[in-house]
Parts: sequence; C-alpha cells; structure tokens
Amino acid sequence: MVDEDESKDVMVALAEKYLNIPCSCMSPNEGRLELIGKLAKEYQADGVVDLTWQACHTYNVEAFFIRDFVQSQLNLPYIHLETDYSESDVEQLRVRVQAFLELIQE
Repeated sequence: MVDEDESKDVMVALAEKYLNIPCSCMSPNEGRLELIGKLAKEYQADGVVDLTWQACHTYNVEAFFIRDFVQSQLNLPYIHLETDYSESDVEQLRVRVQAFLELIQE
C-alpha cells in the first residue's frame, strides 16, 4: 500500500514505499529479518530455506546474517541454496532439499 495522504507528493510516497522493502540491496536490512521471523511464526515453520540466485550477489552476502538469525533467534534448521535460472542443478538441489527435509522430520 502507498501512502495516499493528499498533502504528500505522489513521487515521494512511491519512493518511500519502494525503498522500504526487505530486499538485500537495502542496507541495513532489519526488515528482512523481521519478515522472516513473522512468517516463520505465522506459518509455524519447521525450517528455513534461503535461496540465492547467482545473479543476486547481495543475497549471497546476506545469507550469513540470515543463517545466524534463523539458528540463534528462531531456533530453526536452515539451509542456503544457490542456483541459476537453468535446470542444470535440479537433481543436486533435489538431493539437498530432501536431506534437509529428512533432517527436520527426525
């Protein structure tokens, strides 16, 4: 939702909305940690899968902080996956995700 206060300039309202997203390119990114915590609680998550597309290096850098938050604050299992847009690593990802799910179910 965009602030529709008539006294605020439309471009300022749009800029505030889109600059206030929990994307890894925004730093510091406390919003992403808050969102992960909220979603984990709301959906009663058994674990967290953190996906990084190879073209988005900022998510890869942020993975360290996400892992620390998930493990120490949420006390949940965590796995970080890195992939591209091809199907060349589908089987590798399948094996890793299956192993992660088996770990959670134990």
